[in-house]
Amino acid sequence: MDSERPIIVQAPASKSVSHRMVMGASLAHGESIVENVLESQDLYQTMEILAGAGAQFEKLERGKYKITGALPKGGEDMQHALSCDVHESGTTCRLLTAILACGSGFFHIHGAKRMHERPIGTLTQVLEKLGAKFLFEKDGFPPFLLKANGLMGGEVIISLEESSQFLSGILFAAPLCKEPLTIYIGGTHVVSWPYVGLTLDAMKKFGARFDISIKDTEKSTRDAIKWNPVDYKKITEIVPGEIRFRVRPFQDNGTYKSGNYKVEGDWSGASYLLSAGVLGQKPVTVLGLNKNSLQADKALLTILTRMGAKIEFGQEDEITVYPGELKGITADMADCPDIVPTVAVIAAFAEGETKIENIAHLRIKECDRLHAMAMELKKIGIETVEYTDYLIIKGNPELQNLADEIHFTSYDDHRIVMSLSLLNLRGIKTSFDNPMAITKSFPEFFDIWKSICVLQ
Repeated sequence: MDSERPIIVQAPASKSVSHRMVMGASLAHGESIVENVLESQDLYQTMEILAGAGAQFEKLERGKYKITGALPKGGEDMQHALSCDVHESGTTCRLLTAILACGSGFFHIHGAKRMHERPIGTLTQVLEKLGAKFLFEKDGFPPFLLKANGLMGGEVIISLEESSQFLSGILFAAPLCKEPLTIYIGGTHVVSWPYVGLTLDAMKKFGARFDISIKDTEKSTRDAIKWNPVDYKKITEIVPGEIRFRVRPFQDNGTYKSGNYKVEGDWSGASYLLSAGVLGQKPVTVLGLNKNSLQADKALLTILTRMGAKIEFGQEDEITVYPGELKGITADMADCPDIVPTVAVIAAFAEGETKIENIAHLRIKECDRLHAMAMELKKIGIETVEYTDYLIIKGNPELQNLADEIHFTSYDDHRIVMSLSLLNLRGIKTSFDNPMAITKSFPEFFDIWKSICVLQ
């Protein structure tokens, strides 16, 4: 049947992996080729800053770059600090702050207004203990001045209650420290752990040497702690105080190794395409996704399955999602905050209530995403209940074909725009105050989206 013939689309390149591969190549000795780099606003900011700090970029073709690495070098004094505009990219800001601290000179790190409201003090306090110096306009927030003269090693404790990007930044910088660095996790809980796995995976590909151990609570005593080594790819949960990262510096003042690297497909960007399969009239097949990926947003498949969706895996990188009736669930999404807006829209069409838990950290993203989704879904008559760290959505499976176009607030947030575009598949016309917020992570989104909607 024609209705069963899937619409076939290609997943965009991973933003998270693109950042990490570009950063690694920019620190590597010699020339690297990195393919399938996501060409989006966030990546342009990262490459612009690294180029200003000494790396060289040559675009060979779309998404393919030749990168010649160099240790970061800033301005000679405060008045001539290298301008580092991170715009709205938290990954750029947090990872590059640690990486630039491994270099030398002065760096002025700043961004868009919202970026200046997102905390970074947890990271900079650790970097100060390792030798970096900071001068803030507002303590603990961008913009700030960084004076770098390399980083020492030793032992540090860092909290991941606000973001795992703090740990990713420290880890990426660690092999460039002058001595071995041991990192412990403090705080009460950890969010977005899988992104640390992506960082470790990139570090390993670029030749970094590290080991990770989990505390043996049964054999540890007050006087002696026993640590058991663990494969980072097998870590699914982190308990503060019970994990240790040890990173060794490169030998003979070495650095990351150059080579040929390729970025995998993006589960975050693909979440909208996969969700189109369950909300539309026809199944959707997405190509280019690594089924064994460490990306956190692969969790969407588990969530969709629990809600009742039918999903099939084809050859190699093919995943097909079919239309179907959905039911509400309770989902802990602490590790995959980027797809919360996607799941919230899907939940609007599910039978019963959906509760999305442990998402307080969504309030310090590009916008307060928890509040934004609660407010915008009310515009189509969906009842929501917003709490400090969770959101309840009361679905309406009959909701479709509203007479009037609905104007939504984008909050200048790419994920708000793309997730609410899913409403089109149920005959709800949408408009946004800033639809081009999508350029942050998925510039081709609307072109692909229009093709999906036309074929539905």
